[in-house]
Amino acid sequence: MKKLLIVTFLFCAATFGNLHAQSATDEHDMQEFARNFMNAYNQQDAAAMQKMYFADAVRIDQEGKETKGADNIAAYFADQFVKNNATVFVRQLSVNWSDYEQTWVASGTYEVNGKTNVYDIPIHLSGRYANVMLKKDGQWKIVKSVHTPLEHADPTVAANIKMYTETWDAIINEGRFELFNEDHFTEDVVMHAEPENVVGIEGMAGYYKALVSAFSDVEFTINNIFGEGSQLVKHWTFKGTHTGDFFGIPATGNSVEISGSTIVRMSKDGRIAEEQDFMDNMALLAQMGVVSAPENVAVIDGLYQAFVKGDVPAVLAVMDANIVWNEAEGFLYADQNPYIGPEAVLNGVFARIGAEWEYFNLTNIQLHDMSGNMVLATLRYQAKHQTTGKVMDSQTAHLWTLRDGKIVAFQQFTDTKQAAAAVR
Repeated sequence: MKKLLIVTFLFCAATFGNLHAQSATDEHDMQEFARNFMNAYNQQDAAAMQKMYFADAVRIDQEGKETKGADNIAAYFADQFVKNNATVFVRQLSVNWSDYEQTWVASGTYEVNGKTNVYDIPIHLSGRYANVMLKKDGQWKIVKSVHTPLEHADPTVAANIKMYTETWDAIINEGRFELFNEDHFTEDVVMHAEPENVVGIEGMAGYYKALVSAFSDVEFTINNIFGEGSQLVKHWTFKGTHTGDFFGIPATGNSVEISGSTIVRMSKDGRIAEEQDFMDNMALLAQMGVVSAPENVAVIDGLYQAFVKGDVPAVLAVMDANIVWNEAEGFLYADQNPYIGPEAVLNGVFARIGAEWEYFNLTNIQLHDMSGNMVLATLRYQAKHQTTGKVMDSQTAHLWTLRDGKIVAFQQFTDTKQAAAAVR
């Protein structure tokens, strides 16, 4: 299955001066362009898609967010290809010439199904598009693209979707907790949770007040929502900075971004009656730094492998731009502690080791995953000093701290007496 997300050739109107009406042949060519666009999308060819946009093209999604420029639009698609594994289905329902806009306008619907790559969460996206195609220098290109929601054929479901979406947008993004009332929720509303369910309007209000107050810069987005009968399913994304107590977890200052899905049951009179969230709680805790991200050990293992190969650029590449590096107190290169940034580490530690030692090997490396996004490495330094010819074989430990796959801190522990003796 191809890695895809949302098809975006929804083109709205733009005026381009004195253009002439297009021919039936041009209409055929424009439809062929749409097929070529889809082929490039399905093949995850962001470079080919970039060439199909005018340099100053504008894309507007269903939430009204604008992406300007062919480069940025192509980058958006490339990012979605990495994040999602889905298939898109497009129905082009009409193609009409617009005398007012002097362009062809194609209308239709799209539907996307699949799963996210990171959290393995189902994707079901749908929408309506109105495409505007402009022919310039013998080639069709995209001028502007706009997404609009696809209203449900059942007016009751459409009303439920509208009410539900607007309610949660106001509660989470605007902090309007007064909407936890009997106009929007049933008195016995249930939110399925562990270790026990949250029942009742007051219980849900208290839960979400605690949740939202734990984060600043909150941004909650319902990426897509669809329904049938009394059931709704939404795919959402939550972003924020952990600056307050999160159910007993003190503020870490870390940024979080988590996606999930929610199954919803609406009452017969259009109120929220039941919800059950599906999300990766461990991923959230890892982003807050409460538990370690599973890829941390692999990052440090890759660093040591690169070091053994002498691939210093690869070693530096996994360091955060503001890494804080500390050599053991009393060690030969602790004189400039702390080293801030990869360049300081390169010049103050690596370059000096390379110039002063005939060889400096790291052996018997064992990695130990720890809490707080830390990895402990136990190893030995086996080295020979270039001037004195003396060797050392010292027991050593390295403590690495990571964030978002990058090393933000390093602390060395080693036998400083052996090192001092080797250089004398």
